[in-house]
Amino acid sequence: MKISVYSLSASDRKVSEVINLAKKYHCDGIEWWCRENAHIDLTNLKQSADHVAKMMDGSGLLCAGIAPYFKFNETKDYISSIFEAATILKTRNVRCHSYGFDGSIPFEELMSKQRKWLEETVLPEAEKFDVRLNIEQHHNNICCTPNACRDLVDGLPERHIGIIFDPGNSAVEGFTRPEYAISVFGKYLAHVHIKNCRQSNSSEGAVSGRKYKMEFGSLEEGDLDWPAIIKALKMAKFDGFLSLEALDKRPSEQKFEQDINFLHRILKQL
Repeated sequence: MKISVYSLSASDRKVSEVINLAKKYHCDGIEWWCRENAHIDLTNLKQSADHVAKMMDGSGLLCAGIAPYFKFNETKDYISSIFEAATILKTRNVRCHSYGFDGSIPFEELMSKQRKWLEETVLPEAEKFDVRLNIEQHHNNICCTPNACRDLVDGLPERHIGIIFDPGNSAVEGFTRPEYAISVFGKYLAHVHIKNCRQSNSSEGAVSGRKYKMEFGSLEEGDLDWPAIIKALKMAKFDGFLSLEALDKRPSEQKFEQDINFLHRILKQL
């Protein structure tokens, strides 16, 4: 397994600063935040991807993936531009959410629409560029559980469609034991997001059916047992990226110092 950081974790830092922090704390790679005015700027996508690729050249770091945000109404030309940016950065991994779910549209209808989008819009372009679109397990989306993720992608070519395991998101909604989740994902497990959370004292922002919001924080202090989760990944022979997605308010370098070092200690113990 390799350690990366999702650059949204250091959204206040410039590209060069993220690279320097990743090198300082001995990361293997960086997963790049890709949005308007993000580290990879969607408003100037190709030029921005070229810039980041040049900055990474010679750093010894791999690109663990890019993380754009899709609305699922994009044209094939737009999808192609995202996949071209991935190839510029020498990565096959492109992050993708699934439809949000609030109960107003039946689950089956949204799953059918998402599957059609994958088959008709995404796959032809993914095959052309030889990249992989990875559906992230995410709360408040239709793919909030391991089974929903697998149902969406089942039967599609795993070289071009994968799943991102996000135990931190599952602690908000959709938690299952890691051994179960990893087994359900099976051959589609492509990437792992690393973060932790615990129950807060505030009800504001809580998911439906829960009284209190889950609050993100350091890996060591949350509810998730990361040594056990990573051990389960090792037992399953997962050899991809563990990508730190620290969304709390700690200073950027503190996240690296605490969480990346914690990940190194876990891997060393294993």
